[in-house]
Amino acid sequence: MKHTKTLILSVTFSILAAILLFFITWTASANNSSYDFEEKIGIATIFILCCVAGLFFSYRPRLWRHLFLPSKNQQKQDQPCVHRSFHGHHPDCSTFQNHIIRLGKKTRCAGCLGLSIGLILSIVIMIFYSLIKINFTKTIALIFLLGGFCTVALAFLEVRHQWKHASIHVGINSLLPIGFLLIIIAVIEGTGDLIYSFFSLLFCFLWMDTRIQLSKAKHRVLCRNCVESCKMFQETV
Repeated sequence: MKHTKTLILSVTFSILAAILLFFITWTASANNSSYDFEEKIGIATIFILCCVAGLFFSYRPRLWRHLFLPSKNQQKQDQPCVHRSFHGHHPDCSTFQNHIIRLGKKTRCAGCLGLSIGLILSIVIMIFYSLIKINFTKTIALIFLLGGFCTVALAFLEVRHQWKHASIHVGINSLLPIGFLLIIIAVIEGTGDLIYSFFSLLFCFLWMDTRIQLSKAKHRVLCRNCVESCKMFQETV
């Protein structure tokens, strides 16, 4: 029940954030000439630093747990007393085999690998964008914004489907950071306002957290319906 309420709130706020950002971009009287090079570089630098941090956490997802989830003692109380090995931070279970991908002798989480690819591409594109002067019309900015929203929505909806091949999971997850990039560029070009650009960046953290909550919810459903008794992902009342 607790997880369900958190998920509903995350999805609701994510939708409201998208509506608000679209309304701001649509109604703003963009004046791209008011954007100087230093401001554009500043936003690009913050975005790139966020991507670098995302790359680190996608490579070391367990560190995210240690930093932002309950203490080890609390986790031990919440988890069942069953020992099961983990690969790509997923249980070594047939239910989660399509959530991991093997690269040589290494086993990686398919979702995290996809995010890593998308983050690297986003960094490269943002560097080019920040160094090249581009003036979008309002229409093009809104098209970019809607494209970003659709990409993020696709990453959300992808969680509901149980793919047979992990490579599809990798590909769709790689689009999520690119969706964030499209949204931020659209707001920059569509509003010409530094504050709104920072808001769009903050909203990306909200959408990323919502994607994580959706993934956790999917894991709990898969674990609950699994025939094995370990139940590594439990519901919290």
